[in-house]
Amino acid sequence: MESSCAEKKIVSLQLGRILKNDFRIVRVCEWGFPQVIESSLIADGKPFPTLFWLSCPFLKEEVSRFESAGMIAGFEKRVEEDEAFAGEYLRAHSQTALLKERLLEKVPVTVEQNKLLMERGIGGIRNLKRVKCLHLQLANFLGGVANPVGREVWNLLEKTQCSYKRVICRELLSKYE
Repeated sequence: MESSCAEKKIVSLQLGRILKNDFRIVRVCEWGFPQVIESSLIADGKPFPTLFWLSCPFLKEEVSRFESAGMIAGFEKRVEEDEAFAGEYLRAHSQTALLKERLLEKVPVTVEQNKLLMERGIGGIRNLKRVKCLHLQLANFLGGVANPVGREVWNLLEKTQCSYKRVICRELLSKYE
């Protein structure tokens, strides 16, 4: 999982910081910019439990509005009260664990590192009934996991990418160059 210099540049601009670990882009917008990345599980020799990251500034801003409106608590309540939804959510944690397991087969890790990465769910969540962050739930869904929280966040979005009038990543690159 080796990212190119150009990919590192745009993802660093999107995130507002340099990402230390390697990644691969798993989803791009219609303008060709990353929306979601799959991150390596080891960064600087330390476990990094978040597999999928939402890098798109447009989506991050839209999802932040949902979080500000208190949607995390609503999803957590739903996980507690709706058995079918809770089952889907727990399966999403399991599916994410399987993806991590496959990635870890290709990387030398200690038993402790493996344990720490595999004991945690989506985005490093310890309590698998917690939602923690809608950004990581959406990234998990867009990364290919059947995550019901991420799916519902996606379906609630009125727009899923920048308009042609203002492509945020193009603006970020033009400021950089």
